[in-house]
Amino acid sequence: MAKRTSQSRNRGVPAEPRRYTQDEIDNLIGCAKVVSEPPKRDLKLDRGHYGNDMRLESADGKPEFRAFMRRNEDLPENFSIGLVFLPKDGTGEILLLRCNGPHGGYNDSFDPEHPHWGFHVHRASAAMIEAGQRPERTATVNQDFASYEEALQYFLRTTNVTDARLHFAVIAQGTLPFAAQEPIP
Repeated sequence: MAKRTSQSRNRGVPAEPRRYTQDEIDNLIGCAKVVSEPPKRDLKLDRGHYGNDMRLESADGKPEFRAFMRRNEDLPENFSIGLVFLPKDGTGEILLLRCNGPHGGYNDSFDPEHPHWGFHVHRASAAMIEAGQRPERTATVNQDFASYEEALQYFLRTTNVTDARLHFAVIAQGTLPFAAQEPIP
């Protein structure tokens, strides 16, 4: 017999949105996590973006997460790396954290001070969830990364993926983006 969820009991009506405190959200982002389904070795091209995904679970095995990594085929500085919480109570996924490269054009006006024109981070807030908005709607400019590779390192540290070196050896070691051999003059 199939397990009944709150959604199936209500004949397809989604469950009431769960309320979160900012502490709960921050703890979900920062709790120790391990990779339960590793990413593929290489990013896969799909409709103009290279992408990869992985599954994570908290070190205590309770909360589960999905991480995504996307990078534009033509503009490699246009990328997104995110952490999605997968609640087991049927209330729906929550995008907790998203690291982005500059992509501008957010609200069809040019404002160089707007975070979308630079490297930035979207972080979920309890206030946005309560207001019925996208949890990670607000963004802040970030000075901790200036490339996809640096953003991935920042993401792995911020989300506390404790076994990241097993799955991202080159990136987790902080390899510099120089040619293997310097040109000889």
